[in-house]
Amino acid sequence: MIFAVVEDSRSQAEVLKALLKSEGYQVEVFSDGNSCIEALKTRSFDFFVIDWTLPDIGGDEVLRHVRETCGWEVPVIFCTARTGEEDASDILRLGADDFIPKPIRYMEFMARVHALLRRRTPRPAMLQLGSIEIDLEGRRIRLAGSDIDLTQREYELALILLRNVGRVLSRDELLTSVWVRDAGVDTRTVDTHASRLRKKLGLAGESGLMLSSVYGQGYRLDTVQQG
Repeated sequence: MIFAVVEDSRSQAEVLKALLKSEGYQVEVFSDGNSCIEALKTRSFDFFVIDWTLPDIGGDEVLRHVRETCGWEVPVIFCTARTGEEDASDILRLGADDFIPKPIRYMEFMARVHALLRRRTPRPAMLQLGSIEIDLEGRRIRLAGSDIDLTQREYELALILLRNVGRVLSRDELLTSVWVRDAGVDTRTVDTHASRLRKKLGLAGESGLMLSSVYGQGYRLDTVQQG
């Protein structure tokens, strides 16, 4: 999935880009509206994040081109310092799906992105990786057809790892994602849970997946050939 971020503040654009890339998305940044409109002549995007106030044209003009070129199924979020009720209604009436006020609260931003994606893309009820099967609706994981008894945190950590096969995930990233509301928890908790998952889910290669500790960085889950 490719995101177009139309934002003239370089620092703001880089933060949004890093957030989206951490979720596995591709991101292209445009520092003004016309460069985005020009790109739409030859390229397609799956999601737009648009600043209302741009150095050349208004974000509403970019939105008009997006709707004309990409249709109404492509999600669009506006980021704006205009927070009045009338401004919000204008954004939505012009064809945006949602808006988030500046300064951007990044956890809220990602939650709104995910909410729009859930509405538009039906998520599969099951995922299969190696001999591991994930029941997303029932929040259960099976190994070779047998249910594995996992705590809530173990399940959430396993799901993040299984959705990011081949990518190094830092301990801090995992800690923030899984234990966001738990005070007094440090990265040693990540190591403990990773060790438990390695045993419970056969992540030393038995399941067709190998969970490795990457020195000084974090963890990476890879597919392996079973003998």
